[in-house]
Amino acid sequence: MASSSLGNKAQKIAPHACLVMGQIITASYIVLSKVILVQGISSSVFLVYQFILATVFIATLSFIFERRKRPPLTKQILGWIFLLALIGVTLAQSMLAGALYFTSSTVESSVLNMIPAITYILSLISRQEKLEIHTSWGKGKIFGTLMSVSGALTLMLWHGSGAQVMSTSMGNYLVGLVMVVVGVVAFSTWILMLEPVTKRYPAELSMTAIMFFFATLQTSVIAAILSHKASKWQLKWDLELLNIFIGGALNSGLANFFVAICARLKGPVFVSSFSPLGPVVCYHLGVHLSWPSVECWKHCRINHDSGGPLHLSVVEVQGRSAPIDQRSRFDHHFSHIRSFPRPGTSWKCVV
Repeated sequence: MASSSLGNKAQKIAPHACLVMGQIITASYIVLSKVILVQGISSSVFLVYQFILATVFIATLSFIFERRKRPPLTKQILGWIFLLALIGVTLAQSMLAGALYFTSSTVESSVLNMIPAITYILSLISRQEKLEIHTSWGKGKIFGTLMSVSGALTLMLWHGSGAQVMSTSMGNYLVGLVMVVVGVVAFSTWILMLEPVTKRYPAELSMTAIMFFFATLQTSVIAAILSHKASKWQLKWDLELLNIFIGGALNSGLANFFVAICARLKGPVFVSSFSPLGPVVCYHLGVHLSWPSVECWKHCRINHDSGGPLHLSVVEVQGRSAPIDQRSRFDHHFSHIRSFPRPGTSWKCVV
């Protein structure tokens, strides 16, 4: 009796735990992607390698767990999976990855707060949800929608000095915001499409593997057009491989599998309601990482050595400092700064 009650509690908690874990994975991926992309790697090439790994990883899991209970795959289901790959993987992730060239990872993850609002609005339009104004649950959804939109708009429009120390021009910043919004709309549409597709084809691992196989083909075409030079496809044995693993096996593979199965069990609005957790995780990851290339430093301090080169040092990050010479490969982050504060003064930077 006790074991059955524990099993029921575990089944109730499992969707929440899976989506929380998915948000932690996604936030880690966004912070690391910002570090990788500013070093010059093509975002389309990066996504191709990521989707290849996701396809292999999820296909292996589907072979182990679903080979005996996999339903027949019809042409109609295959067409729907192709659309899922095009909208929710190729388009959404290409926009979100490309936007990191123009805006910070904190701003991007904060704009992702609009996912619950857009998903709820689209679900009302598609009649997957009903507008229940007279119930407390319905009022809560409307209030949450307004709060998520207002919070995202505040960060999108706020361009103060404390938030844009390392920013590029206003034009590039707006380009990044537009790309994030397009990615968010595509991702919200993908969440809505997941529920009917997973009900017709309830083998989430197999569906996810096929979806990323299609996404690999689609993104490879884009990468071949945008990055046709062989040098663009070379990987370095550093954070690039780590982030490809996190992005492929964990973010694209495991996290998307969690979203697919929870969309079938709980619905698209429930899945999207966990998106506001991402910016919180992203910020706390940023301020505690100590890599010198990360743009999520808590404080930056300028120190002038007598007769020597300019050095930057990270303070209050795990109790250590990371000096960087001005002539290092990360100098382009600060190339737009024309005047520096007095030695010893500090400013705040964002992820």
